[in-house]
Amino acid sequence: MRSFLLVISLALLPLVVSNNAVCASPQQNAKPDAAAKPDAVAQQTGSDPAVIGAPPVEPSETANKVDATDLSGDVRAQATASSATSVSGGDSANSYAPVVLLVIGIVSVLGMIIGLKLNAFMALIISALIVSLGVGFVDGEDAGARMAAVVQGFGGAAGGIGIVIAMAAIIGKCMLDSGAADRIVRSAIHVTGEKKASLGLMLSGFVLAIPVFFDTVFYLLVPLARSLYRRTNKNYLRYLMAIATGGAITHTLVPPTPGPLLVSAILGVDIGMMMLVGTMVAIPAAIVGLTYSYIADRIMPVVMRPLGAKEEKHRALSEEQLPSLWVSLLPVLLPVVLIGAGTLAMTLADREDKAQLMVEDIQDFGQLATMFVDADPNTPAGRVIGSDQLSDNERAELMSPAQTPAQKERQVDLLNHVLLDDDLYDERAFLGVPLSDVSKSKLAANQLRMKPVDRRRMNRALVEDAYPAVIAKHDWNTSKREISNSLSLWSNANFALMLAAIVSMLTLKYVRSLSWRSLSEDVEESLMSGGVIILITAAGGAFGAMLQDTHISNSIKDYFSDAGASGVSLLLLGWGIAAVLKVAQGSSTVAMIVGAGMMSAIIGDAKPDFNMVYVATAVGTGSLMGSWMNDSGFWVFTKMGGLTEGESLRSWTPLLMVLALVGLVVTIVLSQVLPMNASV
Repeated sequence: MRSFLLVISLALLPLVVSNNAVCASPQQNAKPDAAAKPDAVAQQTGSDPAVIGAPPVEPSETANKVDATDLSGDVRAQATASSATSVSGGDSANSYAPVVLLVIGIVSVLGMIIGLKLNAFMALIISALIVSLGVGFVDGEDAGARMAAVVQGFGGAAGGIGIVIAMAAIIGKCMLDSGAADRIVRSAIHVTGEKKASLGLMLSGFVLAIPVFFDTVFYLLVPLARSLYRRTNKNYLRYLMAIATGGAITHTLVPPTPGPLLVSAILGVDIGMMMLVGTMVAIPAAIVGLTYSYIADRIMPVVMRPLGAKEEKHRALSEEQLPSLWVSLLPVLLPVVLIGAGTLAMTLADREDKAQLMVEDIQDFGQLATMFVDADPNTPAGRVIGSDQLSDNERAELMSPAQTPAQKERQVDLLNHVLLDDDLYDERAFLGVPLSDVSKSKLAANQLRMKPVDRRRMNRALVEDAYPAVIAKHDWNTSKREISNSLSLWSNANFALMLAAIVSMLTLKYVRSLSWRSLSEDVEESLMSGGVIILITAAGGAFGAMLQDTHISNSIKDYFSDAGASGVSLLLLGWGIAAVLKVAQGSSTVAMIVGAGMMSAIIGDAKPDFNMVYVATAVGTGSLMGSWMNDSGFWVFTKMGGLTEGESLRSWTPLLMVLALVGLVVTIVLSQVLPMNASV
């Protein structure tokens, strides 16, 4: 416990001593000087309270991982609040407020759960309220509004993970009771042997977490770990950690998982390169993580505890009483196949990037140049020409009528660059412009997690709405996009796990010859245990959301904004930024997105001697560091595995620390041995 607090203290020490830390985010509508562009992604770190600290609440923009909560109101509200509380660098009280509130939150949660032995749900909700009231005190906000913010954070988190956890609880219990989990374990042991069962679990998590979120993978594989323990009566912690090792490392390094996908886009890394190098970094880290799992299990063996009152009452089943292997595998494979198919279809459709402007899409190049000359900043044309994506010379190019094909191509390229600006829309500038359904829907989406292809679509739709005589409307629904859209329901994690739960229920009914009433009782029991997990995980999401409301991410960004680094120190910086962000607000995905945006701003045009993919993997591995009670992955591992909070702090937290450090070392080594820079 002391060592864990020491790690947190050391991670936050640079922020405490920094005079640059400020609690407020940049004003949402302010257009900075083009030569000094702030981190575009980090400006919106307060926009996703439902997701903070919660892998289960880390919905992607892809169809198979749909955000369950419309957070657009939170984005605007938090941007307004942060603007109202902007302070100068000399206001030391507000300057230190985010760090002070973070420390208060850490001490509060750890003190109540470990010191007072208070129920985790109560400890997290109380701590969330304490931090929220502190935010209200600093920002001058009403206490009632801060309580409403806690409720909103809790509701957003519960909305994102409630159905998934409930379905996973049903799947787990039904697979155990029907013997499906036992059948899979027996078949796996027959192939690999008992001693290599942990390797099989790790490989399963490693592969399945590439198209599917970590939490879903863990839910699906935990029944196998529990069934394996029943068979061997040992190594339960090792089995849990093996699953976590495989799932966590690819979750942060290998696209199309949303975090690595967005990191590669922000840093300009080819997705194929990110997949290749991410896998190269992930494999050694997973091997070391599995080795550490063996060591941890030997040092602190954990006995499997029942998750439900009846779980341990079933005696071992004979071979002929078990369902077939394929029937047993169906609840695990079905959601993976459905979600994976949706991910693949979405990836292929996104690669077309149909919102990208072509020369033929500009209907009048003369009018295009004219509307930019002396454009009012509070007009759509003024927002485009004033974009911080453009230099002064590039603005002059756009204001000059294009005559030759080369000039037209150049102007189109510049406009495509502007269409990736995350600050193009301004309510005042577009006031009076009749917005299309596409524009409205994209503006209401989660801006922090928006993919570049969706951002370009949103911005192009806005420009089309404002200047229909200049910019031709684009056709978004290609054949590939239509296929992707047709899979949006089937590949939704909530729906896919619901189907898997139905399959597992029917398997239990017919294999055990249960009546519908008996089946209903079993399902009800599983939902009772799942409900506790939902409450605790959602409370963790609310706590993380309140930590995010402190604007601690902006303090971290400001501290590192002027950092000068090159070579290996650049990788260390990217890793360190992501690690501190992870400790501060709990979500690996948010840590990756914000960290990558900060690194992009820090590096600028001065590219390192190695491929930027190594900066991406450094950020990805750093986002694993320091998982604790503000991370819903911590609670998924703890509650679905039947562990205590202290056991998770001594197993899960160090495991992710090992993965983060090994991933950093491998990244540094590969960057020196295989730099893959432009000159190679």
